[in-house]
Amino acid sequence: MTTENSKETAKKTCPITDILESLRKQLHTEGQLPAKIRPAVARVARIVTEITLGRGSVANLEELSKAISELGAIAPSIANPVAASLKKDREEWENHIAGNLCSAGTCFLPRSAPCQVACPAHIDIPSMMARVGHGDYSESLSILAADTPLPDSCGLICPAPCEDECVQNAVSGAAVFIRPMKHVAARCADIKPDLEKAEPTGKKIAIVGCGPAGLTAAYYLAQKGHEVEIFDEREHAGGIMRYGIPNYRLPEYKLNAEIDVVKQLGVKIHLGYTVRQAREFLDKGYDATLLAIGLQNSKRLGVPGDDQDFVIGGMDFLSAVRSGKNPRVGPHVIVIGGGNAAIDVAMTAFRQGATKVQMWYRRNRKQMPANPHEVELALAEGVELVEFWAPTRIHPDKQIEFERSRYAPDAKTTPPVTVRADHIFAGIGQEADLSWLEGTKIETEWGNIVCDPVTLQTGEPGIFAGGDIAHGASTVVAAIGSGKRAAESIHSWLMGVPADYESLEPKRRDEVPFLSSTPEHRTSPKRAHIEENDPSTRKFSHDFMQKDWDEKVAAVEAERCLRCDICIGCGLCELACIEVGAEALKMVETKGGRMVFKDFTTPAEKCIGCGACTSVCPTGAIIVEDRDGYRVTEITGTVVRKQALEICSCCGETFSASAKQLQQTRDELGKMTREGILCPACARARSAESMKEMQWMAQLF
Repeated sequence: MTTENSKETAKKTCPITDILESLRKQLHTEGQLPAKIRPAVARVARIVTEITLGRGSVANLEELSKAISELGAIAPSIANPVAASLKKDREEWENHIAGNLCSAGTCFLPRSAPCQVACPAHIDIPSMMARVGHGDYSESLSILAADTPLPDSCGLICPAPCEDECVQNAVSGAAVFIRPMKHVAARCADIKPDLEKAEPTGKKIAIVGCGPAGLTAAYYLAQKGHEVEIFDEREHAGGIMRYGIPNYRLPEYKLNAEIDVVKQLGVKIHLGYTVRQAREFLDKGYDATLLAIGLQNSKRLGVPGDDQDFVIGGMDFLSAVRSGKNPRVGPHVIVIGGGNAAIDVAMTAFRQGATKVQMWYRRNRKQMPANPHEVELALAEGVELVEFWAPTRIHPDKQIEFERSRYAPDAKTTPPVTVRADHIFAGIGQEADLSWLEGTKIETEWGNIVCDPVTLQTGEPGIFAGGDIAHGASTVVAAIGSGKRAAESIHSWLMGVPADYESLEPKRRDEVPFLSSTPEHRTSPKRAHIEENDPSTRKFSHDFMQKDWDEKVAAVEAERCLRCDICIGCGLCELACIEVGAEALKMVETKGGRMVFKDFTTPAEKCIGCGACTSVCPTGAIIVEDRDGYRVTEITGTVVRKQALEICSCCGETFSASAKQLQQTRDELGKMTREGILCPACARARSAESMKEMQWMAQLF
């Protein structure tokens, strides 16, 4: 039943977008529309699309009315809803055209690449990959440096939310292998980015915590001219990246190199420093403080017996290993949890003496929050996954009781089980000690510091919070994004200027030429992979577990990128192609109504080289031009059609009409070929001669 509240919270839609989606659906449903109707439907859809892109004018409404009338003559059931909307929602249509105003707020939005939007740091992924594809590694690294101080680390450990949103998922079923491209750029770059620093501002900032959020904030604040000092209680810098991520995933020397980049900006890092009170830096004369301490402590399991010596926090275990304490475990180890940290604990347990490692999780593998590839790595090393069980009690004799999870299909009929293990690890999350916030106006909620979601400022003026301690346990790249925002907010607060939050949104950092590729490869489901060391031997070593990704393989993989930074997915080209009757371009709709090419091979048979697609493309993603006697159609760097131009039978010059285009035009007009094929200039000359003959003949009558 629909309630008043549900009506109020229902997402408002744009009537113009609704019309467009309906028309697209009919065009893309195979066999729904007769061939003779499709051009008329496409024409209406094209005009509506132009309006939603902010390219509409009063003339468009007149053109649309005419197109609807023509469509109504052959398909009234399709035309009538459009005509009704044009009448009923006239004000909405006029607002779209006159002021680029959409009452639902769904039109006229930036059409950034989905991968870049999904990245918490908003890295310009298409440009970065294109540079790798061209072998311009230093330029690729410069693109990365604009949005992260930790490109190499991200290239090794990021869970790649960008790949989840890659449009290749809808096209080929296999996203472009984005994550390691960053590692290739960082590894192969000959020249490191030249980071410019603004003139000194005289402002001094203290950052508590030397993890990804703290390092990122320091990186950007230093470039803005501020004096930045980081304070951390650990022996070494890096935070979660050093003490929570195993060396076999993120080697120490790679992390050290990226921390050195931050230091070279003049950032001072004080290690072994324990903060006593959140206001202490303001009291010492610092102008602002950023709290970016992360979540250093493991959460307990929350069942009776979880405080015994053989029950160990997963993060505590990983930290002990990275600190060089070499804790030995096993032979039988049970890890409770299903996230990335739990995976790291399970794999590290083998390297610390375990011979049998099990992960007991309350849901199934498909529902695990851990990165699927990380799960595969763990299973390959021999980690056993036991699904649909939750712990209820741990006994002093090292036995742990489990009950069937309520998520299990047989939860009501399966009895509890008891299992013995030498060590039990809690891999269910992390938390922080926030006792040092006492005596301040800083509030906490669910173990996190409460701060403004936009400015990240806490209840204590001049104190900001970022990273996991502010938004909860997440990823390194999420902490990087938080650090960027914190830097912008702190700079704004210190300098008394408006914060430029727009600069944090996805932006193109470079204009990179297209990569050349074959039509077959652009939509190939064959995704590249990185070779890893043999799991039977690597499970006993803390050495880096993967081999360096060959840059030539990376370049070939980069060609699979569909360049969503340039092709904005408006679908105008496909509609124009249908409108002229060629039906050469085939697109599929992805998330958010974005259109993407699903087939680069069809144009080879159907493209007539008319140029209708390129005439409506707003970004230059499609090129149709004459090259060396051929009409070439190119989509984001891939030549999809190359057809010989016609040769004038009179002057012998080629002219801008491919044989197929000319033939189709003649077929439609019902004209027969007479006296060969003439270019426009010769045709005009021949016509002029004919007119003279006709005038001479007229004198006879």
